Amino acid sequence: MITVLEVPQWDGSGSATARRLVPGAAFLASLVPADRHVRVPIGGTLAETAAQVRAALPDDGFPVVVGGDCGVDLAPVAAAASRYGDRLGVVWYDAHGDLNTPESSPSGAFHGMVLRTLLGDGPDPLVPAVPLWPAQVALVGTRALDPAESAFIRSAGIGSTPDPGAVVHVHVDLDVLDGIRSVGCPEPGGLTPEQLLAHVAGVAARHEIIGLTITEYAPESAVDEPMLRALVPALVRLCAGARARRIERIAASSWPAAETEERDGWLLRHTPGVGRRRSNSALPVGAPAVPSMEAFYDARQAPAVAQIAPADQHPELDALLESRGYALDGRTFVLTAPAVALTSDLEVTRHDDRASWEPLFAAITGDVSSMPVIARIDAPAAVFTVATAGLALAVTVDGWTGVFCMFTAPAHRRRGIATALLAAIGAWAPGPLYLQVEDGNTAARALYARAGFTLSHRYHYRTR
Repeated sequence: MITVLEVPQWDGSGSATARRLVPGAAFLASLVPADRHVRVPIGGTLAETAAQVRAALPDDGFPVVVGGDCGVDLAPVAAAASRYGDRLGVVWYDAHGDLNTPESSPSGAFHGMVLRTLLGDGPDPLVPAVPLWPAQVALVGTRALDPAESAFIRSAGIGSTPDPGAVVHVHVDLDVLDGIRSVGCPEPGGLTPEQLLAHVAGVAARHEIIGLTITEYAPESAVDEPMLRALVPALVRLCAGARARRIERIAASSWPAAETEERDGWLLRHTPGVGRRRSNSALPVGAPAVPSMEAFYDARQAPAVAQIAPADQHPELDALLESRGYALDGRTFVLTAPAVALTSDLEVTRHDDRASWEPLFAAITGDVSSMPVIARIDAPAAVFTVATAGLALAVTVDGWTGVFCMFTAPAHRRRGIATALLAAIGAWAPGPLYLQVEDGNTAARALYARAGFTLSHRYHYRTR
């Protein structure tokens, strides 16, 4: 779920066009493909507005904050720093460093101090409770720095790429673009829209992106509107979809196929003797070439199967495969939860000894067909059981724990078995959870909703 927060703040700007940021924020918000639209009221001071923004940030889904001046990103980044701590990285796309202090700023305008304030050195009412470290910040497209900002960057060691393990917040000041006219402080020599999208796509391929802010659109005319109508939705899709794409990569690693090859925009997977499509399907990970995928499966005398995941990010591929006669099935929801809010009085046993797993699957589920895949799991994993009535497998990769093979014996359904298994897995997992549930399984979806799971994305399969 995407929530757009429209923040028409202009009083942090030092530009003569500052008041144009108010209609600029409304226009940017109108371009965001959002499920919810919240217009944040502006307070009498920057601190009051920041408090209003923080109160409006959603508890779930993906937030897109649009301004307004760069100061609208104070509360979103501060909230992310409180939540993620040292795991957070901030990629700051901006022609300017926004690294002045009240003492060093030539203009005294707060939009030139926002990033320095987030680093703990700014106006007292605005410094966050959990400041960023310089190593958490990456500057991209920056080309107009005041002397004090240049000196700070050198001494602090601010770079241009986030830490490999970071979750990332993306900040885009539209003056990062070359030739844009509808900003208060344009600078020559910036990025083209295509270069900006390519760079953000690279970040999204390597990191989970947890928030996006787009700022500083101050229109005098409609000259930049056609470019923005294409750019803004594309930025949102890239950033909001990064977590879903990352979860699919993690799930592929957690459920390892016998043969895996990445080429021509696909993660190609083949596992002879195992019927599950996840380990016998092609996952799009770039610009997928259908003939290459078909050749891979033809060479193995196997059906060509594509997992359209995340479904909303591959409509053209889905339509192409349909036109080539591929049948659709396996509509599935992928749900995530930061933690599981469940308790149970049932006794759950965790089995860490992998030699015990196949006998447990045989005794409880009567199905050992997936054991060739499960035997290849080399990540932290455990099987959880409730006597002989229920079983689930949990696998942790890159901080995310996937719940697989959830099973309750028919004679024991509606007795809290699945609740007990989820509660035990949630207590064991080091971080957030994800799981897959078929579209038609309304009872399971209701259980997972009670446990705190929300929709991340959908997928389905196309089979030739």
